Amino acid sequence: MSRLPKLLAAIAAGTLLLTGPAHAQDAPSATVFTPTTQSGVEVGVPLLVTGSSFSANPQEIIATELTFDGGETWVTTELIRVLSWSRTDWRHTHTPEVAGEVTIAARAVTAAGPGPTGPAVTVHVGGATVPQPLNCSIRCEFISHHAPEVDDADTLPVEVGVRVRVDRPGQVLGASLLRGAHRGPIALRMWSEDGELLAERTWDHPGRMAEIDFPTPVPVEPGHDYVVSYYTPLGGYSTSENYFTGTAVRAPFTAPHNGTHGAGVYRYGVGGGFPTDSWHDSTYWVQPEFRG
Repeated sequence: MSRLPKLLAAIAAGTLLLTGPAHAQDAPSATVFTPTTQSGVEVGVPLLVTGSSFSANPQEIIATELTFDGGETWVTTELIRVLSWSRTDWRHTHTPEVAGEVTIAARAVTAAGPGPTGPAVTVHVGGATVPQPLNCSIRCEFISHHAPEVDDADTLPVEVGVRVRVDRPGQVLGASLLRGAHRGPIALRMWSEDGELLAERTWDHPGRMAEIDFPTPVPVEPGHDYVVSYYTPLGGYSTSENYFTGTAVRAPFTAPHNGTHGAGVYRYGVGGGFPTDSWHDSTYWVQPEFRG
């Protein structure tokens, strides 16, 4: 079976687990998806908080709120989408200003008022990540939140990708790509933080979803940035702007924001090359895959 059906099955299973309590009680519930609990994040750097709220009737959810101070104050999230079968997805960018532990929790709000506070997530601001148990013995994909994507009409040769870190030693096996209008040959590549090419594989398949493994898995270690990207000689890539507006943490991956721009990167030119430019915090739907 290809990785995409497996991924969709895993997401569906996780959603059923999360939505179960919402159907068993009147009050809606809310769950934080990113960041992963016990993550280390930086002082003064935006952090992307995403999640979902659940209800037997998602239309009744008029807002989802987050607290970063144990419920003393609440902020309203940005609605991403409403799924008619029980879920709303949301996001919020929060910039922590003081070092220390911060606990994040969410609650859904209906016309009757706020629902119960959901499970809390703790992050270490200015501190180290504490890797949580995670079974990546086969592979774990950098699953990120939903956003409407567009097929960019650009036809110039370009390399597009994502900058990532890992929270534990392991290997990057390759990546899944959501492609745009160009369905001809591409080249998946992986780079070190200083631009050394670590792996490459060419790919020529007309499908919209490319699932590409490198010829040899690439060893990775915490404490380093890596870039996973692909070169498309005729542009035609898929993208979403204003996506990586903060550091996105979904173990074992972190897509870091540097305080100025997000983790999506590109480079124009025939043959591509190590991408370092950014545009409106875009994602190019490159999802690295990890084993460890």
